Amino acid sequence: MGQFKVEPDELRGYSELMTRNAQHFLTIKQHAVAKGGDTAGFTGLLTLLHPVVTGIANLYGETLDFANRVMTKDADSLVQAAEAYRRTDTSSGERLNLIEQGLNTLPGVTVAGGGR
Repeated sequence: MGQFKVEPDELRGYSELMTRNAQHFLTIKQHAVAKGGDTAGFTGLLTLLHPVVTGIANLYGETLDFANRVMTKDADSLVQAAEAYRRTDTSSGERLNLIEQGLNTLPGVTVAGGGR
């Protein structure tokens, strides 16, 4: 077997952390579009920059939306992985119990305590 141990509850915890961090992207987006894309003070020749500033702010916002979606998707995948590990552990434990029960029915064989 592998030389690592997976704790499903820790994976769920990491998932919650990723979900919270993903929400920060949306907060940053709101600020960036509202403040970074504000062209209210642009007068004279600076009015020519309105579409550029707005376009860049919107592009930045779309990038942050994408980051939010990807991080949320990864967080969901961690929850699915945690559940798969939990199911596998439960199934393996049940199979080992069945094997132990079967061995205990053989005359002269005792598995309790891990020895004969």
